[in-house]
Amino acid sequence: MKHFPLLLVGLLAITLARAQEPLTNLAASPGLSVVGTPLCTVDTTTTPWPRFLSQLIRNPRNHIFRITTTLHNSTDNAFPLSLGFGEVDFVEATLGTRQIPGGRMRPTPPGSSYLQRQAGVIPLFLPGKSTLPLTVTIRQRTDELTFDGLTLYDTPSLNAALAHDLPAANSTIIVRMLFMGFLLCQMLYMLFQWMMVRRKEYLYYLIYMTLIAVYFLSKQESMFGVDILFTRWPLLTVYLGKTLLILPYYVYFRFIRSFLEIPGSHPRLNAWIIRMEYFLLIYAGFDLLFILFTFDRPVQTEIYTIVFALVFLLTVGFMVYMYRRGGTLIYYVISGSLFVATGHILGLIFSYLEINRHLNLGVPDIFVFPQAGIVLEVLCFTAGLSYKSRMTEKEKISSQEKLIEQLKANELLQNRMQHIRNKIAQDLHDDIGSTLSSISILSDIALREDSGAQTRETMNEIKDSSMMLMERMDDIVWSISPRNDSLENLLIRVRHFATTLFEAKGVDYTIDIQKNINEVRLPMDYRQHIYLILKEAINNLVKYAVASQAFLEVSFDREYLTLSVRDNGRGFDLATPPMGNGLSGMRRRAAMMNARLSIRSAPGEGTSIGLQVGVA
Repeated sequence: MKHFPLLLVGLLAITLARAQEPLTNLAASPGLSVVGTPLCTVDTTTTPWPRFLSQLIRNPRNHIFRITTTLHNSTDNAFPLSLGFGEVDFVEATLGTRQIPGGRMRPTPPGSSYLQRQAGVIPLFLPGKSTLPLTVTIRQRTDELTFDGLTLYDTPSLNAALAHDLPAANSTIIVRMLFMGFLLCQMLYMLFQWMMVRRKEYLYYLIYMTLIAVYFLSKQESMFGVDILFTRWPLLTVYLGKTLLILPYYVYFRFIRSFLEIPGSHPRLNAWIIRMEYFLLIYAGFDLLFILFTFDRPVQTEIYTIVFALVFLLTVGFMVYMYRRGGTLIYYVISGSLFVATGHILGLIFSYLEINRHLNLGVPDIFVFPQAGIVLEVLCFTAGLSYKSRMTEKEKISSQEKLIEQLKANELLQNRMQHIRNKIAQDLHDDIGSTLSSISILSDIALREDSGAQTRETMNEIKDSSMMLMERMDDIVWSISPRNDSLENLLIRVRHFATTLFEAKGVDYTIDIQKNINEVRLPMDYRQHIYLILKEAINNLVKYAVASQAFLEVSFDREYLTLSVRDNGRGFDLATPPMGNGLSGMRRRAAMMNARLSIRSAPGEGTSIGLQVGVA
């Protein structure tokens, strides 16, 4: 772990604080000693230790810093040693003729043990009965470093130092490992969700979680003492340091747009978020080029802080906009976004105060703030995902219920259509078939008759039957034509039929039809029944009522369609059985529609026939 040298130096602070020397030799191994006073040079100039340390901290990038000393082993035993050097970019330790590179921008030195990898030290080997020069060269590409001097450890002292620090270090390692395990579980969960559902918001969230995991891996991998990615190529921590912070926000914005279906529900907000996404991509490219060419991490951090502050303010604006639109799912997702942004802001503030202002705030690990924000965001997202799945399931069930209702309605319609077909077939058989049969009989009689008068009478009957047959066929064809689905077309036909008969008989008539009848939609069989009822009523009025006035009225009150035919004719006695089948046929058709048919009449008082059809 890169921070362990500082902790180990703290453990040995008595010697360092007293001597203020560039090299502290542990006296844990008898026979191991440092010969003479270490020599400090800046470039090629010999420099006292205080000034050497001051220049290294204030202007590290423009010079090469060296510390030279001699190690002496007076025993016959070889000493495996560990060299602690704080946190610097590049360091070379030359012991005799062997040169071992190290530093936080280089991979773990070859031959390091697990404890040495965890402590971030350089492994050295001092043979028995030997005196070898040790030269440590420090070079910096960034302005960020931590260096208080060099520390030599033998194996027992390194183990003791690590064991002394184990409780505090273990708590941090355990928390970070639990967090990485949490991220890994969430990534696997989202991967399975995406493989099953194939919705792009799940893919966006998987990429977002992967980028977050890689970012924290870059910060914490060295603590685990295992070479995975960034310990093999440490420069990636510099090149991708801010990129791994920018890209997650880009992907997260895309996730939110897809998960909340913002393009369809909030097109103006969607346009603003798309602009934000493009800005983040452009800035990520600029940031990468900036660090590649300048390696100026402090300036990079300042630019990032300003940019992220602006992004945070815009994000807060988006959150307020979405909160005002309401919706449980929005509350889940936006709350999670607020947790992430707040955790990131707190992490930046504490990092700036501790690193740049050198303030000890007593926080053991500044990553706890963004980690806590991400954990809370994942919990909010998981709750939101459950809520959305539940709502989707309800919508699916509702759609299935509507489909079942539609199937039932289709089945009912099919049954009604079958009934209509049967009715048309019955009408064709009863009316048209019987009429054709009578025409055939009359034609045969006409052929056998000798008297011209009888033949003419028979031919007139054939003519009347043919006209009735044509009229009946016209009624059937009209009623089943899709062009006549509206009640308006039905009443136009009734009006034409009525006016033709009334004017032919010299009957004064009044036809009153409300204007809102165009709102009524009737099934095909209803249209046929209503038309035939009105036709029968008008026919009876013209043939038998001997009326001078007739009234046809149609009204609609949002629930019932009411039609009536009245006259001032001679009327009839309702108690007397009717001679024909007209009235009984009208009652039968009204019953087929579940409609109410009323017939009022008395001798000398005219006749009124009313039909009330429910359409609600």
